[in-house]
Amino acid sequence: MTGPEGLSMCEGDPGKEVDMFKKILYCTAFEEFYLDVLTCLLEFKEYGTEEIIVAHVISSPLFPKVHEGYFQKVEEMLRNLFNAKMAEAAKVIEGAGIRAGKRMELGITYQELLRIAHEEDVSLIVSGRERKGVLGEALIGSVTDQIVHHGTVPVYIPKHPLVTGIAVPKGGRPCEKRFRRVLYPTDWSDCARNALNYLKGLKAMGVGEVVVAHVMNEKAMKLQPEERFEEFKRIDLEKLEEVKQELLSDGFDATTHLLIGDPRGELIKLASQEDVSVVVMGTHGKGRLEGLLWGCVSRYVTEFSDRPVLLVKGGECAPGDRKSF
Repeated sequence: MTGPEGLSMCEGDPGKEVDMFKKILYCTAFEEFYLDVLTCLLEFKEYGTEEIIVAHVISSPLFPKVHEGYFQKVEEMLRNLFNAKMAEAAKVIEGAGIRAGKRMELGITYQELLRIAHEEDVSLIVSGRERKGVLGEALIGSVTDQIVHHGTVPVYIPKHPLVTGIAVPKGGRPCEKRFRRVLYPTDWSDCARNALNYLKGLKAMGVGEVVVAHVMNEKAMKLQPEERFEEFKRIDLEKLEEVKQELLSDGFDATTHLLIGDPRGELIKLASQEDVSVVVMGTHGKGRLEGLLWGCVSRYVTEFSDRPVLLVKGGECAPGDRKSF
């Protein structure tokens, strides 16, 4: 199925494992850790990956529309530089027995990357230009933000330990057993359900346990009478149990957490406490805040969590949905 921009949409077909990661688009600016991230992506071969396309966009605002002498030479110089890096990346990919694709374009970065994703019919986009903010936190970058906002293909945001500070077991690798323990946050929305259905398709990827979490917004709950709060709590516990039993019946191990507080901070804290290897979530949810780029909770978790995040698009999570998570 295709979305409004012609990009492949995941409708969250439960148990649909085939082709989930068959063709990966790796968006890179060839920064410090790009080869480390690429090496981790090679492990997707065991999940059915047949091709990894390395994509880089030379930002057109850097050059005038009419290339004259100097600017044309600069563009040519950049193309030569990035072609060499692409050749290096392709060698690494092919050395792992995976087909390598290379795409370099000139234009608006996120638009060109989404166009490539459409033309190549990719199953997953990997993007996560990591950088340090003024407080030392790892930020995902504006290109990834725009890809998530405008696209419909699932997006995987890796987190490099040298940027996030997450500890790697001695002798281990930062990307080892990436689906061993999955955090699945839910707010009971259709978008969250879409992410759950997608998660079920990861069963063959070696998911060891699913940590299901729901956060009751503390500010909203303080406005409720005690008996009303207890009723909400009872309902949420029942819903968590239903999701747990659903996962158990599908062959997953599952635990649940009902938390009270700010959903953004509580989910990041839980991901660390439970030592999850990835967070799988939708990008929108309940609420009526208009004009958001994408869901406020999912965006915050993606931005500030030190754990990799896999964002599921399609259905209620498609562009144009103006709900907040």
